[in-house]
Amino acid sequence: MFWSLDRFSREGLRKTVAYLQQLEALGVRFRSYTEPYLSTENELVSHVLLGVLSYFAEYEAQKISRRTIAELERVRAEGKVLGRPSTFDEHRGAPGEMLDSGVATAEMARRTGLSYNTVKGHLRRIKAEQVETDASA
Repeated sequence: MFWSLDRFSREGLRKTVAYLQQLEALGVRFRSYTEPYLSTENELVSHVLLGVLSYFAEYEAQKISRRTIAELERVRAEGKVLGRPSTFDEHRGAPGEMLDSGVATAEMARRTGLSYNTVKGHLRRIKAEQVETDASA
């Protein structure tokens, strides 16, 4: 028994439904003190209730997703760059020069203070730019 569904979980409808389904799977019945219609003592009511709540949880998740995507598109349209700033332009020359000198990727990372994977990413971009330059020439 719980006081009300909103007191049972404050993590949103989707997680609340997941918790209720876990309880159901364990054979635990639930009942809301202030919302007597939220009870799983009747198996038919239980399945209908979980079905309806699941539908609304999914609908809520889709609504949140659409709003998030719309806001990201709006912000990008205004010219805002999302994510952390790239280190590529700042370090563009160093890995390229070291690559020409035959310096190992791990050594490039140590010298530039960048992570190994970041240096590898920079080298991939440098090589891709070289391929584009060679193809257009």
